[in-house]
Amino acid sequence: MIIRWICEKDRKKWIYPVEKCIYCKGPVKKIISREAKIIGMTKVNVPSPLHPIVPYNVVLLQDEHGNRMPKKTMKDYKIGDTYSIKKPKSKNAVIVTKIKYDLREALKESLELIGYSGLKEGDKVLIKPSIIEPAYHYQAVDTSPKLMDALLGILKEKGITDVVVAEQSWPGNGTIASAEKAGITEACNKYGCKILDLKNSEYTEKETDGMKFNIGNEVFERKVINVPVLKTNSQILVSGAMENMIRVTDSKTQEMMYSNDIEKTLPKLIKALPEFLTIGDGTIGMHAQGPTSLGDPAFLNMLLISNDAVALDAVFAEIGMLPKPEYVKEADSIGAGEGIVKNIEVVGEDLEAVKLNLKPASKEATGHPRIKLIDGKSSPAIFNEALGVSSKLIGLSGYQMHLAIGKFIEKGMTAEKERIVAYGKDAIEKMRELGVKTAAEIPEDMESMEKIVLIKSILEDQKKETINAADRIKSKIASFGMKLKKNFSK
Repeated sequence: MIIRWICEKDRKKWIYPVEKCIYCKGPVKKIISREAKIIGMTKVNVPSPLHPIVPYNVVLLQDEHGNRMPKKTMKDYKIGDTYSIKKPKSKNAVIVTKIKYDLREALKESLELIGYSGLKEGDKVLIKPSIIEPAYHYQAVDTSPKLMDALLGILKEKGITDVVVAEQSWPGNGTIASAEKAGITEACNKYGCKILDLKNSEYTEKETDGMKFNIGNEVFERKVINVPVLKTNSQILVSGAMENMIRVTDSKTQEMMYSNDIEKTLPKLIKALPEFLTIGDGTIGMHAQGPTSLGDPAFLNMLLISNDAVALDAVFAEIGMLPKPEYVKEADSIGAGEGIVKNIEVVGEDLEAVKLNLKPASKEATGHPRIKLIDGKSSPAIFNEALGVSSKLIGLSGYQMHLAIGKFIEKGMTAEKERIVAYGKDAIEKMRELGVKTAAEIPEDMESMEKIVLIKSILEDQKKETINAADRIKSKIASFGMKLKKNFSK
């Protein structure tokens, strides 16, 4: 696709969007070409950080208007060949689109290639973005408001106006407040679209492969468009199409899924859901310590679109040169989707041409350099709490300690690790079962300030192997003081 913004009066053109001619201040016309001729070609044999796979070709395209654009491709072409993108032939195809200067046109072209997944005028639609915590859009934690704006605008053009945005943030965060900070509320207000907090939804029970899921009624009443951010994930390797749908279930279901091993239960949830379209948000994307604001922007500058959530996640892992997530392998084995990349039809960009060396997330890292996690696949509630507590202690140097979370902790994970705090009932039970000595046991129902004070007492004292009665009294006094402060500030 070649796009130019042209002032016909001054015969000036731009490769990026302009609202009016900067010379005559008159209107500009957007010209879009979806087919071009190859008029030049160069082979590149030297790898670089953004182009690690070699050799590759850079072809020079020219459309019927004489507009030119370079294009990276792994395929060999001849001068005079026609370059165009054909519609996919298979149901589990993944559309991979690089974004140049016009996000809306890139999204529109991708949706046209996939036939809008059967969406038509008058349909009722539910958009399921990722809004897990309050974060600015450039942090790539939550779905891009620019992508939401583009999607809502395209749906309106197709006569689809009954649209709701539905999500529930991670425990401890407010969905509406998170959407506001991310800029998603502004995009929704522009099109008169409501934001529903799925925590307040009514649920329908669905059973698949011997497992029951309570799923928000809205998912069955509307056609669903899943819009996750493409991110690394320190617990399950990748947050993408499949992980984003966990939050259409109620909190008890989510706890059940994690307590029964999320990498086994997530594929079953995907089988239990009605068919949905996924638009993977790689406008920025995230790598390193995802999926929270501890991660780094990845600057992917692409969209991944598919009717098969499993295939999309498999392709994203391949693009990021990451190992295939275990839940993708499991999903493929139970028939929840296509998880083998060589069997997936990739349309748009060449898969090898868009690969990047994304940094995988460490399973141990927290916001504090001296506090490490021993993560036994804990629930998002405990995981988020552990990260939150460690972040509140930034600024204190301290000495290395470990927070053990989740029930899937093995003996080897604790080997040669001292000053371990069992955080949450699952970790407490597991550490007792394994016979591992802990410096403290902190249940989730303990007051937040008590948790912080107890962990702080261990962090600051290198010789402290266990908390004592004095530490507990200090933590309760601090918690009581915090409550008094809140009451007086009202």
